Amino acid sequence: MLVSSSRCTTRGTGLHGVAEALFEKLFDSATHELVVPWPILYETVSTRMARRSDSLGLMERDLKRLRQRNRLSMLFDRKMREQALGECFEELKRQGGSYRALSLVDRVVRLMLLNPKNRLHGLITFNRGDFEDVCRSRKIQLIDQYG
Repeated sequence: MLVSSSRCTTRGTGLHGVAEALFEKLFDSATHELVVPWPILYETVSTRMARRSDSLGLMERDLKRLRQRNRLSMLFDRKMREQALGECFEELKRQGGSYRALSLVDRVVRLMLLNPKNRLHGLITFNRGDFEDVCRSRKIQLIDQYG
């Protein structure tokens, strides 16, 4: 399972409980492997989160537990960075309603999803619209707050 959103960053958004329930369902009792793209960690462990030691502590606990069970992989983004940045700038050339305002992190994750070398079976996200087309094309299960 690839994750594009951390349960630790959902506090105060109304999705924290949903994120915790999903994490417990998918990783506490099942044998799924969590694949975390490095760009997600850059986005998740922000200055705001670093100031909230309780949230950072929860994240550390969860990642350590998965790592001890050999159910955590970190997906490196080095090969996709330049292409994703180029796509951000190319998007500016689109006309009218076809412009798609995706963050650099979302574009890197999309490239990771498109890469057949990454054997991914599911994506956990609360931004369905940013990834639905890619997941559909690769037959990757999209898991969000709706199931």
